[in-house]
Amino acid sequence: MTWLITGATGTIGTRLAADLAARGIALRLLDRQPPENEPPPGTEFVPADLGDQAAVEQAAAGTSVVIHLAGVTQEAPFAEMVQHNIIGTHHVLEAARHRRVPRVVLASSHHVTGMTPVGASTSIAPDSFYAVSKVTLESLGYLYAHKTDLQVVAVRIGSYRSRPSEPRHRATWLSPRDTTTLLYAAATRPLPSRFLTVYGTSDNSESWWPRTGWDALDYRPADSADEHHDPAPLTDHFMGGAFADHELPT
Repeated sequence: MTWLITGATGTIGTRLAADLAARGIALRLLDRQPPENEPPPGTEFVPADLGDQAAVEQAAAGTSVVIHLAGVTQEAPFAEMVQHNIIGTHHVLEAARHRRVPRVVLASSHHVTGMTPVGASTSIAPDSFYAVSKVTLESLGYLYAHKTDLQVVAVRIGSYRSRPSEPRHRATWLSPRDTTTLLYAAATRPLPSRFLTVYGTSDNSESWWPRTGWDALDYRPADSADEHHDPAPLTDHFMGGAFADHELPT
């Protein structure tokens, strides 16, 4: 069966599409922007905006999994977050519901707990309008998982980089290889409940977050920030790093 990836020409989507296509998975790639390079063999590119409900439903037809990566990924005015991240997510979940797609994987963010002080127990503490949109994304996923036939996994993605580049990445780093492994597991493994939230990091010994759900998904990261020695002291006071320090946009 075909998998649908939204935001497929973004940084994560481009790498994920290439990795999944190499595994022989048929992919439908949805994005507003065309890919910079030729899409991988066995994939179909669909130019569409998540604001167009009909286009999203058409893209979801005949698919068995939706991996929802699309949206604004940096801080922006609240209206932009509502339009692209919240309404867009609603359209994706509605499309999956109407087209009877059994599994949806939502790209959430570690910034939903970004205002939590480093060293404290994690709780929902968004550090930005961006983070608020991801809290809402998770809430929509929970609602649809419990009121429709959907199974939903929300992955709180850490710091996606080719390698760690600052002290906080000792805790937050998620390598591209481990991202593919985790998202594939979230799309395919049997779930212990209809809705599951997991933190997405590599195997970092200094991680700030619980690994709840990793065993259920049989997620075994291959990379670790420990392999990239960085003796610089951590200066961040909050888990969200710079997001927690910036003022709200107007």
